[in-house]
Parts: sequence; C-alpha cells; structure tokens
Amino acid sequence: MEVLTPSLEDYLEAIWLLGLSERVVRVRDLARKLKIKPPSVVGALKTLQERGLVRHERYGYVELTERGAEIARRIYERHKTLFQFFHDVLGIPPEIAERDACAIEHHISKEGLERLTAFLRFIRECPEGEPLWLTSFHYYIDTGQRPDHCPRGDKMSGVTLRELGPGEKGRVLKLRGGGAVKRRLLDMGIVPGEEIEVIRVAPLGDPVEIRVKEYNLSLRKEEAEAVIVEVEKE
Repeated sequence: MEVLTPSLEDYLEAIWLLGLSERVVRVRDLARKLKIKPPSVVGALKTLQERGLVRHERYGYVELTERGAEIARRIYERHKTLFQFFHDVLGIPPEIAERDACAIEHHISKEGLERLTAFLRFIRECPEGEPLWLTSFHYYIDTGQRPDHCPRGDKMSGVTLRELGPGEKGRVLKLRGGGAVKRRLLDMGIVPGEEIEVIRVAPLGDPVEIRVKEYNLSLRKEEAEAVIVEVEKE
C-alpha cells in the first residue's frame, strides 16, 4: 500500500464511506464527516489528486480513482477488523471501539493485522459457536466473577491427568506443550472446561483410559501428562 499520512488515509476512508451511502461526495460532506473546515479539505484533496488517488474539479464532486478506491477499501477493512476485535472480542462499547480503531489503524503493522484477521476468522469458524474461553472472558467482564469452570487458584489446584487415579475426576484447565500431541488431544475433544473421569490406568501407567463427553478414550502417558486438570481440594 502507498505510504500516506494518517490524515490522508482518513480522507480516503471518508470518501469511500460517503460514497457507499451518498450518490455524490462534496467538499462540505467531507468537512462535516471529518469535523474540519472546508479549506483544509480542499488542500488535502489537492495532495491526493496529485498522487492520482482522487478526482476533484474546483467546486465539483469528489471521487476516488481506481487506485484510490483500492487503497481506501483496504484502509476501511483494516479499521473494521480492529473495531471487531475491540467490540466483539474485548466487549468494548461501540463508540469507544470506534475511536480506538481510528487511533490504531494507521500504525498497526502488516504482520499484526494479518494475525489479528486470522484470530477473528478462527473465532468465527469455531464449529461449536463462540469458544468457551471467549464466553468465559465476556462473563468475567460483565460480572467481575470467574465462571464455575474457571475458579480461583485458592479453590482449585492444577495437576496432570496422569496423577489422577481410577474413579477420580477433573476439569481441563489447559493443555501444555504443543505440536502433534496437543492437536491430537484437541481432536479428541479434550479442551479447557471439559470434565474428565479416569476409568483405569495400566500397570505401568500407559495407557490411561478416560471418559470425556460420554466417550471412552485411551491416552498415552505423554498425552496424559500434557493435560492439566483442576481438582477440588478437600
């Protein structure tokens, strides 16, 4: 994307947005939307026109060139992504989320935006709807209290699933490590918040048979050691 000042990016985004709802865009429309004086708008439009991003005849309408429209669309998409993160994920009120998105959209890196976009896509495509951890976070923000499956450390202690004996139960706190072991556990439905009951343990501790979501599963020793569960203290 062409390097532009934050101010010029705001102009392109404003022209783009006005063009979505208005038949034509005028200087006075931009001045009203951006809350600045018309002479300042005229000066900025001259700069954008010199860069081949807008077309504007004196006292005439303002329109984006093909290149200007592409840049403006990207700026708007960047803004929308940031707004969705602040509002939909963090639960920030829309007017504040809008202001924060405007402040950050000019400075976020390409890598940061790509990772944030992937993060939002991951949440939207979750097959079970909103992920449990996100629902738990929203509950915490709204009430100031942790949900039942996410108690305070003074009430619960975390141990590995490998440490539980037959008949003992625990609620998954987290999965440690990564790679193939973690992916296999997630594929089996062993995710934070799920309750697990140990059915039996082989003489040498491998495998460990468990019940989760009404299914019996066998875990290898290294898999059981990767599952951290919460067990109530007596």
